[in-house]
Amino acid sequence: MTTINSQEDFLRALTDNPEWKAAVRAQILGEELLQLPAKFDAFVQQMTESVAEQQVTNAELKQSVAELKEINKRITASLESIDGRVFSLEQNVARLTDDVGWLKGKAVLDLAVDDAAVIALGMGMEYVRRVPREELYRLAMKAAQGEALSAELRSFRQADLVIEATDGTDNQYIAVEASFVGGAYDVLRALRNAELLTEYTGVPTRAAIASVTINEAIDWQVSSGAVYWHEIEEVGLRPD
Repeated sequence: MTTINSQEDFLRALTDNPEWKAAVRAQILGEELLQLPAKFDAFVQQMTESVAEQQVTNAELKQSVAELKEINKRITASLESIDGRVFSLEQNVARLTDDVGWLKGKAVLDLAVDDAAVIALGMGMEYVRRVPREELYRLAMKAAQGEALSAELRSFRQADLVIEATDGTDNQYIAVEASFVGGAYDVLRALRNAELLTEYTGVPTRAAIASVTINEAIDWQVSSGAVYWHEIEEVGLRPD
């Protein structure tokens, strides 16, 4: 039997009898305090697992972000490539449009040259000849008086078509500008060339335009007789 006479005996008894020590601890600390170590261990375990999960989540998130950046990079590169192709396509379309416009204008001019006699007849005259470009060039050089050709004279010597015709008594010139759609620019060039031809040669000159159609803005100049309009039939522009 264990005899306890002093504090030392009591502590020794608790050491020798663990169940006494547990009973005394429960009596002094209470149930809640006794459960704290277990609760703390559980909390530590929970936090450890949470941190591990968070680390895994962060790693996955970093991987996802990296993948998204790579996808975005590819998309950006694809868009840039598409933009480049669209820009190139727009350039090609613009170039093609210019080429088609030039070809249409050239086709109208060729038909106007073929219709030179018809143009003269339509203006009440008989066709004599088409004035060659070199003749216009010599007139421009003479007008320049040894100086470099001005922009106006360079434009004059490149007139689309100049016809020499006769009214049965006197010869006249007809300054013709050809265009798919006759507009104000064509009228201005035709009137200017007619004026310059009269000035340089002393021969009366009339202005005319040859086109498939005309802009409404110049209707009044055509109807007033300020400029003659020779209508080019569009069927003549179609390939055989």
